[in-house]
Amino acid sequence: MHTQEKLGRLPLIAYSLPSAPVSMLGMMIIVYLAPFYAAHMGLELASVGGIFFLARMWDAVIDPVVGNLSDLTRSRFGRRKPWIAAGTPFLLVFVYLFFQPPEGSGSLYLVIVAIAFYAAITVVQIPYLSWGAELSRDYVQRIRINGYREAGTMIGIILVAMIPLIFLRGTDPTVAQIVRTFTLVVVVLLPLTVIPALLLAPKTDPLPTPRLSLFKALYALRVNRPFLRLMLASVLIWIGGHIYNATSLFLMKDALGFSPSNFLWFMAVQFIVGIVCLPAVLRIAAKIGKHRALVLVGMAFFLILPLYLLVEPGNIPQVLVVIALKGMVTSAVWVLPPAMVADSIEHGLLEGAGDDTALYMSLYFFIQKFAAAVGVGVALPVAAWLGFDPQLASNAQTYAGLKFVAVILPGIIAAPAVFMLFNYPIDEARHAEIRQSLRERGVETS
Repeated sequence: MHTQEKLGRLPLIAYSLPSAPVSMLGMMIIVYLAPFYAAHMGLELASVGGIFFLARMWDAVIDPVVGNLSDLTRSRFGRRKPWIAAGTPFLLVFVYLFFQPPEGSGSLYLVIVAIAFYAAITVVQIPYLSWGAELSRDYVQRIRINGYREAGTMIGIILVAMIPLIFLRGTDPTVAQIVRTFTLVVVVLLPLTVIPALLLAPKTDPLPTPRLSLFKALYALRVNRPFLRLMLASVLIWIGGHIYNATSLFLMKDALGFSPSNFLWFMAVQFIVGIVCLPAVLRIAAKIGKHRALVLVGMAFFLILPLYLLVEPGNIPQVLVVIALKGMVTSAVWVLPPAMVADSIEHGLLEGAGDDTALYMSLYFFIQKFAAAVGVGVALPVAAWLGFDPQLASNAQTYAGLKFVAVILPGIIAAPAVFMLFNYPIDEARHAEIRQSLRERGVETS
């Protein structure tokens, strides 16, 4: 049985709104920004790659720092809203400077604005994710909250796919035109979504636990074995997913013969199906538990990928079947792990750690970034070692190597996560026991 801590639909929708423009920023960087600086701004490709790598390393370092500072914050507006309110104006400035550099900007400019941009987005994003984990401490309600937020995330990804097709249709747009259009959309959407969230979604207050410095809080995590187990499983799942992501455009364009515009449409279809199927995923997770739903539904993503091997080049109906099947299970991987991270926070409290929600979320976010870097670092060299070169004419043998990396290797990497998660120790009943123990200690009252 779970307690009734249901958040109203209006505040929940308001909280979820900023996830759309924030996810757009992430996808824009992955898909467009490095080619923009290399092709349009004339920087050397190796230099651009090195700068982006250093900026992401900086991003990973400051995530737990911002998370810990957010955890230590006390104000009448809660400990998350002040960070989001203060960080959003700076994020708007650096979005514009990062995505619309003045003519003649060089490597030094890119270093400065990339570092500033990642600092600004961290100040907004880590408190925002932590806020969602604290809106309810109920096992089932957290599924619902994460479902709403990740629906917003998927809408943002759909917009990344659709905006060039809608606003620049009938043309062959340059990367610079696409980036300019995205910049204008995000600069408008970000304040239009953050303001309702700050006004309509409730603030959250910390539990009466010790306020720990960053190093003490990190050290305290050593006793939270469910969290550490979840992080190890998550890194395997996300590495597998990012190996596919790093090779998906090559798979579609080179091996299967689809155009880049086809690829954008396919991406939109996948996430539209994901949103449609999201309520069913949430119901399954509430019924059988988040960890089992993640294993049975989320890991099906890696079983579906090999179906690409059956797709005939240029056959749109066949590829749409695979895309739709992927869409049906995609939302489980986005929604359930952060909800499980939130549940592990109460286990940490039971073991004597502090109420360090933002630190937990920053570490999970670090795992995603680390996995993205490893995914690219594994996928592209292995595909090249197996003979694939996008600059040269390829044959069935080299495409076979690409297909192995894109659709078989991800499942091999992610498979051990099944064994780590299927008997994960925190289900709804155990979480209720943990919360009852915390109430008896006077740590939690609701």
